[in-house]
Amino acid sequence: MLKHNRAYRFVRAAVTIAAAVFRYLWLGFRERLPWGKPTEKSWAVAHRNTGRAIHRLATTMGGAFVKLGQVLGARADVLPPSMVGELRGLHDQVPPRPFAELKGHIERELGRPLDQVFAHVDEQPLAAASLAQVHRARLANGDDVVIKIQYPEARKLFPGDLGSLRRAVRMVRWLNNKLDLRPLAAELAEFVCLELDFDREADSTDRVRAAFAGNSSVRVPKVYRDLSTDRLLVLEFLEGTGVTQHEALRAAGVDMRRTAESIADLYCAMIFEHGFFHGDPHPGNILVHPDGKTIALLDFGLAKELPPGFADGAAKMIVKGLTGDIDGALEAARSIGFEADGDRAAFGELVQMFMGNYANLSGSGLDVINATSLKNIPSHFALIGRAFILLHGVSHMLVPNERVISGAVARKLGSRLIAAAAPAPSSRATA
Repeated sequence: MLKHNRAYRFVRAAVTIAAAVFRYLWLGFRERLPWGKPTEKSWAVAHRNTGRAIHRLATTMGGAFVKLGQVLGARADVLPPSMVGELRGLHDQVPPRPFAELKGHIERELGRPLDQVFAHVDEQPLAAASLAQVHRARLANGDDVVIKIQYPEARKLFPGDLGSLRRAVRMVRWLNNKLDLRPLAAELAEFVCLELDFDREADSTDRVRAAFAGNSSVRVPKVYRDLSTDRLLVLEFLEGTGVTQHEALRAAGVDMRRTAESIADLYCAMIFEHGFFHGDPHPGNILVHPDGKTIALLDFGLAKELPPGFADGAAKMIVKGLTGDIDGALEAARSIGFEADGDRAAFGELVQMFMGNYANLSGSGLDVINATSLKNIPSHFALIGRAFILLHGVSHMLVPNERVISGAVARKLGSRLIAAAAPAPSSRATA
């Protein structure tokens, strides 16, 4: 297939990059002229066309280019809204492959024909993503499961796609040295490496499932280890309604605010208590169980373990930043690896942005980031940041125009820090 040819993929990526470079060079040239300067609308159109071009590249070529579009589409704090808007659909609108193309690959991974393992496989996929797609099935013993199939060429094509991305990042930095997208490229490389490792995903799923054992408010699928490989996962099928299906949730009598708060509780527990968390809370990975109360979490390809003490430092940074203690926030940030020596007030605004509050900023999100002079963002925090950006979107879907999830997180972290700072009870013996 032509789109799986490395040379062809490189050319398609190069054409997309070159078109974007020319688009912005032309606008930049016009900015220096005494007449014909581009308007805000001109820049917005350029951003929108660039977003559309990346979307076309992703949906045509698949693989890491889809993941690129998803990462960019989640970065409203850095990129123009008109560009981000064109990319957001990539979280749930990735074209699936015909099942017939994948059947032989599945059987090779299983080491036997499908009908020796499954009583039925639904050829219409439940979901398709950048590196894999998911089908519902029933085992011969009657268990309802899903099969997550990694695309056969995914690992082979990733290095070339990443090379194309790095060349694009260098070109963008040449055009605008204030726009450094190297952290995004590094983030993408890390994410794809994690998601290609299905053995790790199986371990992560089991680990989170064990951490919530006995907790009736959350469900995590069981992994069928004897049928899973490093390119194929067989998982328990969990019933539920996606958080994007507002009408269905309301018709079922689901309390949307309570659901948002439950998701906040779940993420606070994973990040700040367990130190191991589900890093990809896009709407397709969060379901509301038919009981209307239980949250089901899917897809642990981006699960992340935090080093000892990191979650405490992150919690202090967030709480102190939200309460106006900028010195305390900066001290906590530096303790976990941030390097920020710019505008102190801008760092406070950066924490507000992280918690989904974009009101009353002194400039755009990119202006705030530039003003903080961030020279290093710890890789552990990058995934926390991405998770929170996606959670803000989920919160808005459930309770529009309110920051329910971020508000609940802030309250829980504040209570946690107050409890941690409280003096220990006196151990003196009393007469």
